[in-house]
Amino acid sequence: MNKKICILITLALLFVPEVSAQDIVFYVDQTEYYFLLNQEAVVPLTINNSYDKEIDGTISYTIVQEVNQGSSTYSSTRSQSQSFSTQKGNHTVGINFGTSGSPITLRVSMQFSYTEGDDRAVSLDDITIYFVSNQSQMNNQQDPKQSSSEKVTNGQQTNQNNQQNQQEQTPQQQLQNSQLNQDSSALKEQIQKQLQQEQAIQEQFEQELFNNSKFQQKQQDLLDQGYQMKEKQLDAKTNNSGNFNITYENKQGETASVKGNMENGSITDLQTQTAEDRENMLDQLEQNEQFQQFEEQLEQEGFNKTSIEFSQSGNRTDVQVKYQNSKNDTASIHAEFYDTDLQSVSIEKQDQINLVFLIIPIVLILFSLLLLYFLKIKNVKDTSPIIHPINKAFDYKKHAEHLLKEAEELFKQNKYKDAYGKAGQALRLYLSYYHGLNKEITNDEIIKYLRNKKQTYDDIRSFFNLCSLVEFAKYKANEHDFHRIISTAKNIITL
Repeated sequence: MNKKICILITLALLFVPEVSAQDIVFYVDQTEYYFLLNQEAVVPLTINNSYDKEIDGTISYTIVQEVNQGSSTYSSTRSQSQSFSTQKGNHTVGINFGTSGSPITLRVSMQFSYTEGDDRAVSLDDITIYFVSNQSQMNNQQDPKQSSSEKVTNGQQTNQNNQQNQQEQTPQQQLQNSQLNQDSSALKEQIQKQLQQEQAIQEQFEQELFNNSKFQQKQQDLLDQGYQMKEKQLDAKTNNSGNFNITYENKQGETASVKGNMENGSITDLQTQTAEDRENMLDQLEQNEQFQQFEEQLEQEGFNKTSIEFSQSGNRTDVQVKYQNSKNDTASIHAEFYDTDLQSVSIEKQDQINLVFLIIPIVLILFSLLLLYFLKIKNVKDTSPIIHPINKAFDYKKHAEHLLKEAEELFKQNKYKDAYGKAGQALRLYLSYYHGLNKEITNDEIIKYLRNKKQTYDDIRSFFNLCSLVEFAKYKANEHDFHRIISTAKNIITL
């Protein structure tokens, strides 16, 4: 009996995870901290050092700053490190991230690396600091988070990275070698200086971009077409180099964009595209004889259109029309445009693997089983009552209106993909039964039918294209566009 107990204890010990009796734990009581503008952003960090001595090491941190100014969004990242010591026992230090005179977001990650027998590190990630303009925006809630030190297998590489970060710092940027709680003002001043420098670089980059004659001409063209600037996304590397993506919108809710790259004040890549450009390219493509042949071939093979993607590089635009069948096989038609002129059309289909010889034995077995089953029940008399179905006229208009109401409810619940899908289903059902097709059809089938009948279909095609883009996450849903497609569908259904 004792021998069995010893064996059980031994086995149990083998499955007990290795736990270090000595450890360093970082703890914060929240993962999101809110501070008012010009208020000191102090985050209390609790450190539990269970070693019987003070531990020396290196603390590093990464701060991702996000600034939203009107329609502009800036983002920048800074990483630094310094020597740091943790006294034994439990203590709390206040890390001061300074102040901000405008709304910004800081996303902070920290790591303390040290060597005690092995290379070890304790990391604390995803701490977010918000500077907000009024009290109603503050949402400080208890959400504790802690992290314990772990053995670092690539400790040498980590140390090298830390040393490299320190070498890249200027003497003015390096923090004093002291406890954070004893000299948190040094960290505060450094963070504050970095944020100000980053914001100044972004503002200088924006000014340089908007003063560029090449960019001004493109923007003026859009303004003349009725577009207004909606959002600016700027990623500045220096005060005159970086990437940009400016979006515009007209009164009909259609969008356009100007994006590219600027190096040393010169624009090296400038791309523009408007809703009219995309419509023009799709019109050319649909009228192209080669495209029509490819599309007809895919339809005969059971493929349905799933999405349309545009990608732009300089003056060239690639359009990819994607298809899928009930077996989840995929195909696509590629079109290449120079400026807005169609240059070439090609088709690409997924290679199919012939599995006939693999499934023949399975089919034979299933056939034999079915044959035996039917032979067995051949002489069994069916006593089930005969039910005669009652044919009732299908009110397709009423059903389509019901689907539209469901779409509106889904949109209110923020289920945008389902809402656009339901709206598309409503109009397809109505058009199918209105034109006597009386069956489930695809967007492409109803457009092709209307085109062959020489009927107007521009509004309907735009309706289905927008629904498809949202359904396949190629376009961000918005209230203006959704109300526009609901209004289009209601106008058609109530005719």
